[in-house]
Amino acid sequence: MLQRRIKQSVLLVAGIALVWAMAGYAQEEPAEGGSGSYVDGVYVENYVFKPKFVSAQDLKKLIDQKSKDIVIVDTAAALMFEEQHIPGAVNFPYAPTLPQPITLPRNKTLVVYCACNAEEESIDTAKKLTEFGYQKIEVLKGGWFGWLDLNYPTEGKASEG
Repeated sequence: MLQRRIKQSVLLVAGIALVWAMAGYAQEEPAEGGSGSYVDGVYVENYVFKPKFVSAQDLKKLIDQKSKDIVIVDTAAALMFEEQHIPGAVNFPYAPTLPQPITLPRNKTLVVYCACNAEEESIDTAKKLTEFGYQKIEVLKGGWFGWLDLNYPTEGKASEG
């Protein structure tokens, strides 16, 4: 009985030490003057996010083809999203830090858009998602207004009336 307790204690201490070691590794500070970012909790030296863009025309084709490989992500505040959004989009409101847990699928291409002048919120959201290990992300070129400029369909309360 005593040997079992000792063995359990040793395993517990070893487990805690391993967790601390991993946490220390993940929180390692960048070298002075270095540039990079955390990706999946690990600092990656010289990491620079470069968004991949998709045109409104190409997104419309994917929607018309009823593509099962994409999820359209609208970064608008919930009330704005309810009023009007791209058909089939899910709401993932922009925030300085991503809400946890992230409920977006990892096995589909996320097409992120916002109602910004230069896709600022879309690009920032896409960058943050890559830091959490998402790899298939595209930003809608021209964003919400680029979609509207082409008179493409929308859905929501404003579209119903």
